[in-house]
Amino acid sequence: SHCMSSHPIIHAHAIDIPIIYENDKLLAIVKPNYIPHHDDPSTGQLGLLSLIRLQQQQPNPSFSYPHRLYGVHRLDRVTSGILLLAKDSASASMLMNKFKQKEITKFYMAISGKRPRKKKQGWVKGIMTKGRRGSYKLVNSSNQPKEDEVKEVDIESTMSKKKKQWICRN
Repeated sequence: SHCMSSHPIIHAHAIDIPIIYENDKLLAIVKPNYIPHHDDPSTGQLGLLSLIRLQQQQPNPSFSYPHRLYGVHRLDRVTSGILLLAKDSASASMLMNKFKQKEITKFYMAISGKRPRKKKQGWVKGIMTKGRRGSYKLVNSSNQPKEDEVKEVDIESTMSKKKKQWICRN
């Protein structure tokens, strides 16, 4: 049998979305995990921009930028990290094009119990599947994974005392 696990709906008043950088064209925010980029009608979960709009409408808004924002790129629902939002449509178009042309590079950091076979690099291959209690895990796929289910990334390893971390560049 297949066990379905769902996360509770995350409401605008229950999350903190810090702005970590701002200039006249964009904001960089910290996207919490388990929030989709777009609204999810099947679960009722509002997407990130909808949650920000709700926060902006509060009497004492927890999200300090009061104007419209435009999505530039996405992070998966389960991924937390830095997300860029443009302050106007022209900046959004320019930044989206830079992502498309690979002029902007995304970096992913993961903590793993295993190290790459080569000293300074390796591959992260597999598919993300739901694990226990709604968490996600990377698993090897015995079948050939679909194109959108696998991401091959270069890994730069950095070792700290007890944690193994690899910064992944997509």
